[in-house]
Amino acid sequence: KASLKEKETLLHEIHHRVKNNMTVISSLLNLQARQTGDKTTKSILRDSQNRVQAMSMIHETLYSSDNLSSISMHIYFTKLVKAIFSSFGSIGRRVTYKIESDNIKIGVKKAAPLGLIVNELTTNILKYAFPENNSGEFSINLTADNENTYELTVADNGVGLPEDLDWRNLDSLGLKLVSMIAENQLDGAIDIENEKGTKFIIKFNLIEK
Repeated sequence: KASLKEKETLLHEIHHRVKNNMTVISSLLNLQARQTGDKTTKSILRDSQNRVQAMSMIHETLYSSDNLSSISMHIYFTKLVKAIFSSFGSIGRRVTYKIESDNIKIGVKKAAPLGLIVNELTTNILKYAFPENNSGEFSINLTADNENTYELTVADNGVGLPEDLDWRNLDSLGLKLVSMIAENQLDGAIDIENEKGTKFIIKFNLIEK
């Protein structure tokens, strides 16, 4: 029992230190963003900061949890989206969101890529879905079809994607990351519905092939 307790303490400490190191990286990116007056550079640095933050929050959530092997995706997504909104300032007053996750808990190996996907899609929504100070809403929904098959949907009621847009071949790093992470790290499939806004649907399995 003493040995097990020691291992648990060490794991807590590891997650705490990883979180702290990532927080330092995030802070450095934030300082760098403040040093530049170029809007494009500032936006790139902010996006990078949010990506680091998405990974840091996994370790923060695990550190504060009694379960060191998996995290509540509802708690994680809620913290993540709140942090992204904070980085975008006043937009939070005109865009609302809803998160549902069926009380699903997932291990770090799959939670990290899911967090990065939610980070990229939420960032894209706040940047592009509601131009000209339009108001709107979006939702994040994670469901389990059975014990190991899951579906993540991120949907908004914004302006939608242009009909002739080939989203897989864009210069946008964000959407490229979403596609790469969904297909390569989650070994899943991604689909898009573009009616009354935009809806990303990602299906994946927790069992490694």
